[in-house]
Amino acid sequence: MRRILLIGNCPLPEENSKSRPAAGLRTYQFFKTLAGTRAGGGFEIKMVTIAMPECYENVESALVNEDGKNFSRISLSKNDPHLISRIQKLHDEFLPEAIIAVNTYPSYIASLLKSRVPMWADLNGWIMAEAQAQAFKKGGDEYLPHYLGLEKNVLDRADKVSTVSSAQSFAVLGELAFLRRLNCETFSYNFVHHVPNATEWFNGECGDRETCRDDCCEKSGGKRSDDFLLLWLGGYNTWVDENTLFKGVENAMKKCEDIHFISTGGNIAGLDNKTFARFKKMIDGSPYKDRFVFLGWVETSKIPSLYGKADVGLNVDRMCVETLTGARNRINEMMKFGLPVITTSGSEIAAEAGNAGAGLVVPSGDHEALTEAILKMHKERGTVQFDKYGEEGRKYTEENDYKTTLAPLLEWLQNPRPAPDRGAQIRSKTGMAKSAVKGRLNYLRENGVKKSFLKLWQRLRHKS
Repeated sequence: MRRILLIGNCPLPEENSKSRPAAGLRTYQFFKTLAGTRAGGGFEIKMVTIAMPECYENVESALVNEDGKNFSRISLSKNDPHLISRIQKLHDEFLPEAIIAVNTYPSYIASLLKSRVPMWADLNGWIMAEAQAQAFKKGGDEYLPHYLGLEKNVLDRADKVSTVSSAQSFAVLGELAFLRRLNCETFSYNFVHHVPNATEWFNGECGDRETCRDDCCEKSGGKRSDDFLLLWLGGYNTWVDENTLFKGVENAMKKCEDIHFISTGGNIAGLDNKTFARFKKMIDGSPYKDRFVFLGWVETSKIPSLYGKADVGLNVDRMCVETLTGARNRINEMMKFGLPVITTSGSEIAAEAGNAGAGLVVPSGDHEALTEAILKMHKERGTVQFDKYGEEGRKYTEENDYKTTLAPLLEWLQNPRPAPDRGAQIRSKTGMAKSAVKGRLNYLRENGVKKSFLKLWQRLRHKS
């Protein structure tokens, strides 16, 4: 039985926390897959979940320590000053045969451990694209060196890397090239694997639909329970296009008085408190402000009932590198619960939802197209076509489940090995210098003294 040290984040979806960030959902995707495989004669798992304090009323309640057959879990606060030393002690006592780190920060922590064990690092979203989006919203680049340091540490240490999109896979390959890990030892070695987000298949009811809708409509001015409800689920991060979202929804409200906007979430603590504030400011100046309902951060246990309230789920992104390389858990969840989707283009999962027939995809930044899509869904409600959006979304979720998406990891765990260049000379400064000298000597040998001298002369003249 293979021993695995799994390092990720909590809260996990099964916890009734005040918010459910993407990091916890991604950790759960890996954990549930490994736990399900364990029953087939697979793994002994020691799981460390790094608790995100902003997600709990009291972070101490998250610091659990539980044991089960072939499984144990301990949660430590991200703010624990002894976080690394405690995980190092667990590592040394457990003696894992493989380390799996899920999300960038846990992967960074894993990269600092004194260990020669093969390591799989899951980079759930490209942190440099996220840093760029954050820099744009804050109007400064002061955080970029910090994020670059995290990414470099992880990629220097990792033996395998997984990404949340195909586009991110190529971005990471570029980073590995600059770190000189695309070298002679790793030729033909598959460093990076695409592991898209998935959701646990849901086969149940989302609650009493009419009761849920009555509750929402009461908060939005006592409107009828058959009003058309748009749902925004989760936070307003740096890549949300609040202008397009507001204009698209408000213009639809002008055309149809029964359209209402219901939102959970809000600011992203520690990352973005401006996007949501700008969105709320625009709404406060709108004649339709009473039709925008904000529920705040909703407890995990109440999330399924929200899908019983809504007619359509929205996702509106700004076109940027993060959108092109990232993922959107809200789209996966909308499809999971059979909620028709309207999303802007750009992300891989937006294209997947559109191709699956789970909803409508509109151009990024085009608020008029967003309005048209809302009105089209509004007109189609109650038709076979409208119901088909939800059916196709559920079908997509069922076909792209946890185990299917994590097939590359399960294959690697059959015989986990370090990357071919682990400890290779080229990764040291001395090795890089020697490689540079060797390369110049090879060029001289292959091209002769005259051509080599002319090439050098050209470079010197260009620099001067």
